[in-house]
Amino acid sequence: MYQAIPSLVAIQRELGGLFVSGRRSTAHYFKNEYPELGFARFSKRFKRFSAGHKAMLNADCIITGSPYPSLLTPYSAKKMMVFHGTYAGLSAEVLEGLRHFDHLFLIGERMERMLLRHQKGEEFCYTKTGFIPFSHFLEKNELNRRAMLEALGMDPSLKTVVYCPSRKGVGSWELCAEQLLKDISAEYNLILRPHPSQSMNLRWHEKSAMKALKVAAKERGNAIIDLVDIALPDALMVADLLVSDANSPSEEALFYGTPQLLTGLGNSSLGQIEKSLVARNMLEDDIKDVLQVFSCGPVYSQEGYDHWQGAVSDALLRETDYEEKRESCFSSIFGQRDKKASQRVADIIRTAYL
Repeated sequence: MYQAIPSLVAIQRELGGLFVSGRRSTAHYFKNEYPELGFARFSKRFKRFSAGHKAMLNADCIITGSPYPSLLTPYSAKKMMVFHGTYAGLSAEVLEGLRHFDHLFLIGERMERMLLRHQKGEEFCYTKTGFIPFSHFLEKNELNRRAMLEALGMDPSLKTVVYCPSRKGVGSWELCAEQLLKDISAEYNLILRPHPSQSMNLRWHEKSAMKALKVAAKERGNAIIDLVDIALPDALMVADLLVSDANSPSEEALFYGTPQLLTGLGNSSLGQIEKSLVARNMLEDDIKDVLQVFSCGPVYSQEGYDHWQGAVSDALLRETDYEEKRESCFSSIFGQRDKKASQRVADIIRTAYL
């Protein structure tokens, strides 16, 4: 999956080896972005003859970002699981689907709490190594911010609002994207970034809708519809305010202490998210852990706003009111704030499995 690439690439840079994928869109993106790294295509149809199959057949270790139990079982290599996104859904059912792994690399404190609530941990070999994608996060300073905004053709003298919704079906893109462009004045830079699953494999009617939004963004000025051309860490680094659906980007942005404005709309409302977690048999304490991000900034649907411009202005004015909450939430999810998780993972794999 596209979302797993940053974690896997960071480890590949440490250990070498081949990146294996059977998804055309993932393969295309990987080859364009990382031409210097080894790649092998996997084919389900011509499995025995594919370079990806042969690579995994001869591997000592297979490191992946998704469970793939039926696909991985035939291979004798030691199997490692890293987690893309901040992975808030560690239920008993999910853990059951991870039993075929020899080692789990957890992203931080919350994930370990979730694991230990289901059992004492003896059944799984795991290490709490930190959040691997942080290795790609640039230092947030004026020099980096200005260089990035100028490269995007945006005005560095303006504050920048970044919108990162969840995927289709649970996210707010259809409810918010067009309205954000209409409501928020060109006194702000505006980056709208749909979930990668909505931007990499567009159907014809989705292409038409996206094209219309791009036209509206151009007419507004200082606005970009980003179909994963901008790396998420770079978008978060330039953000003065993140508008999101209480999702992984909203938690990752806590690395920078970025002020937040949560949409709380549709299936992204606190009530709907809570209901979906209950339906997945999540424990009560785990649900509380997941929902704490709603305390990191004002929630659009709950504050009585009738206009995104007013909501953005209010969220920026009140950013210090939520500063302690954002820091507390970061510590609760990730623990330490550093960029060395990929080194820790690589060191463990070298020492224990290679």
